[in-house]
Amino acid sequence: MSIRPLFSSFSLGLAPDPYITIDEWADKYRQLPKGASAEAGQYSTSRMPYLREVMRELSPQSPTQQVKVKKGTQLGFTEVANNLLLYFIDVVPTSQLLLLPSETLAKNHHNKKLEPSLRAMPSLAAKIQTGKTKADIGTNYEKNYQGGSLSIGWSGSSANFRSLSCRIVVMDDVDGFAKDVGGEGDSMELGKKRADSFGILKKIYTNSTPTDMATSHIEPEFEDSDQRHYYVPCPHCKELITFHKDGFKFDYDKVSYQLIGDVQFECEHCGSLIDEHYKTWMMAEENGAKWIPHNPGHIHRGYYAPAYLSPIGFVAWNEIFREFLVAKKEMSRGQVNKMKTWVNTRDAKAWEGDMDTVNVDHLPERCEHYEAEVPNGVLILTAGIDTQNNRFEIEVVGHGKAGETWSIEYTIIHGDPNDVETRNRLAEYLGKTFTCKDGSKMKIYASCIDTGGHRAKAIYAFCKPRFRQRIYAIKGSSTPNAPFVNKRASTNNDNKVNVFMLGVNAGKDEIYANLEVKEPGPNFMHFPKKEIYNEEYFRQLTAEKRDRRTGTWVKFRHRNEAVDCRNYANAALLIAGIDEKFLNLQKRIGVVLGDNNPSAQNTKRRIISRGVRA
Repeated sequence: MSIRPLFSSFSLGLAPDPYITIDEWADKYRQLPKGASAEAGQYSTSRMPYLREVMRELSPQSPTQQVKVKKGTQLGFTEVANNLLLYFIDVVPTSQLLLLPSETLAKNHHNKKLEPSLRAMPSLAAKIQTGKTKADIGTNYEKNYQGGSLSIGWSGSSANFRSLSCRIVVMDDVDGFAKDVGGEGDSMELGKKRADSFGILKKIYTNSTPTDMATSHIEPEFEDSDQRHYYVPCPHCKELITFHKDGFKFDYDKVSYQLIGDVQFECEHCGSLIDEHYKTWMMAEENGAKWIPHNPGHIHRGYYAPAYLSPIGFVAWNEIFREFLVAKKEMSRGQVNKMKTWVNTRDAKAWEGDMDTVNVDHLPERCEHYEAEVPNGVLILTAGIDTQNNRFEIEVVGHGKAGETWSIEYTIIHGDPNDVETRNRLAEYLGKTFTCKDGSKMKIYASCIDTGGHRAKAIYAFCKPRFRQRIYAIKGSSTPNAPFVNKRASTNNDNKVNVFMLGVNAGKDEIYANLEVKEPGPNFMHFPKKEIYNEEYFRQLTAEKRDRRTGTWVKFRHRNEAVDCRNYANAALLIAGIDEKFLNLQKRIGVVLGDNNPSAQNTKRRIISRGVRA
């Protein structure tokens, strides 16, 4: 057997990536097939200029590893996926995986999009090994070529996620993906892991039109990105603006809901009304159009593309808002389906019609200067600890009378919780003291630590010898209507550790209700003026919304550690047996005054007399 083919493949793998980027390659070589594309023939990025940056970030020359697009329909982002796959077959041969929501959609994409594109480009099709006959360009689910292969799969099949390592992973229309694949976990996370072995060389492209906020995949993905919006120059004042629903102006008949006249967009800078025929000029890069991040500094690129960007000749503004008026008319009759479709496909946002939202705009402004680490109203300190694979996140909370609380400190201990050294640093932190205005010190009286995830055994080992120190292992209950705290601990685990079940939904009901309280006093939540209590903290604290249909709180942002920490800190108070009646004694609990101090002894006797372990 000759080793020449093997050596040739090996050499290809070592060759540097060429200079040409995906958009340049597509503009030079990509052919859109008749019948499969609205505009057959030579591909042109200038037709949809907002796609150029997306393709450049997906090119091997860019260090970006993940690109995420939250989009309306018919905006060209699926063709970006095809350009990506075909480019890496033609220019930089490597292993690739294309995932779609279902087997039917995977087969349709192959038969109606991918294979017709290959047939329109014979020189590229010739690089792919034939199938059963010479006319076959590979198979429906596998394209093999020198230097790599393209596998085509779907989200509901666990077989698509096993024993497969790919440099390029494309996940199209991810809001249709299965939440769980054969009990093995979230399909999107499993898909991403297929590229792990390629490190900084990997490219993961995720796109979707959003659906329900409660179940959307693309919403938290977009949150976990730099959140770019496409800005275009106003043709009148040349200032940059971005198209959004509230900026469009139009008249309509209030009885028939028929559009009167043309839809225009109002410039926020000069107040001019912009006709749609300016849009081609406005969206051209040479005139200043560009993507601007709303969450700058994030390592993942995210793009928000509503249907308002659709080029002239595709979906017009008049058509978009005629659909809106039809949906609005149906809403007046109690029918929401058309409005939901419009919000998803045109405004490119997840539907929140069945979600209770929390008014949080005022929260960052609530931060206040404390007169000491522990303000005067605090009677007891508890801590809530959220366990992640590479860190502990902790919030210390002060509790006063009538449900009033004070955030005292939020900290992160980096390191794998499986490591003893990381757990020792957590133990040291939970033993620290905090200073009151009178100079006395308070200790954390009780703590709850999350045992969910992949570090449960390590947390059990941490909590078991510390039970008498009121460091409690907790686990969230899967029952939607479970009581917040079940004070009867379970020891049904290998380590026989006392684990308390939390009805996390009930706890979050209380947190989000208290966030709406605007005046200091009963149930008010205070926050300190500290650097860590920033916009990101409040985004995490308000990362969930309640689904009215199920009554459960659903995460719609990628990170929610802050609300979990607060929930666990509140639970620690109840598990330790401290209720509102007990707090009305107005005695600080956990004050370090010395063993011989009468006040400390009196506090200790009060605690013991009420059945709380001291």
